Amino acid sequence: MHTGPQSPHTRPQAPSRGVSGALLIGGIAFALVFLLIVAGTVGYLVLRGGGGGGREVATGTTTAAETTATETTTSAAPETVTAERCWAPEERERTSTNPSGRLRGGGLEMIPPAVFSERWEWGFPAYAQDMQVAAAHVEGTWYSTIAVGAVEWQPGIEYPGDKVAAETILDCFFRGSNWGDATGRTLDDEFTQAVTIAGMPGYRADGVVNFTDDPLELTDATGITVIVVTTPQGPSFFLTDWAVGVTEHEEAVDEAIGSLTGLSG
Repeated sequence: MHTGPQSPHTRPQAPSRGVSGALLIGGIAFALVFLLIVAGTVGYLVLRGGGGGGREVATGTTTAAETTATETTTSAAPETVTAERCWAPEERERTSTNPSGRLRGGGLEMIPPAVFSERWEWGFPAYAQDMQVAAAHVEGTWYSTIAVGAVEWQPGIEYPGDKVAAETILDCFFRGSNWGDATGRTLDDEFTQAVTIAGMPGYRADGVVNFTDDPLELTDATGITVIVVTTPQGPSFFLTDWAVGVTEHEEAVDEAIGSLTGLSG
């Protein structure tokens, strides 16, 4: 007969007591070992899980910082403004109203001399806004002028201060195209000095434009004076160009500068 596993219908014989005790002790020992292994594994996983949780928070924070840095890096950089030499507003705007017997522009006003009888609301200066011009005829198309107005610096470029503004406006006036048929000009005898107008400190820049060739008979040079003062209304200027040698105009310019003051109301 072939010997093999017992048939399920075969009732096994009961094991002896000694064998049963040994099996019981072995089972208990195995259970204890198993419990120790399980407990150790669970503890390891708990501890590892806690460390993992901290790492995830750190990772999350790092990711947010990296994202912010990336957004900052990839965001559009502010537009860089290039300073233009002799910048001027595209549109001239007159915002002040002249008081009776005075010319007003920006935060300054003056008494116009009688010989400067013509009035213009435009002119050639760079960085000039709200400008009022009084003109005196010299000859042909040539005029001496005096003006007051507001200094408007190029947007995006920091205002350099009254001294640099006065010198720059003078230089740009010299470089402008307002000299008719006179050619071969040079800017000579330049100087700058501190001034005080109505208790407000500022700067005055002066120079003389000489010509090597011009169609004029009464003069061969033009004097330029620019005064810039920071008023409560903002930086403002006085500008004059006069025919050198025309005494009436030279004296009138001195009168206009002497009458220069801040706004009276």
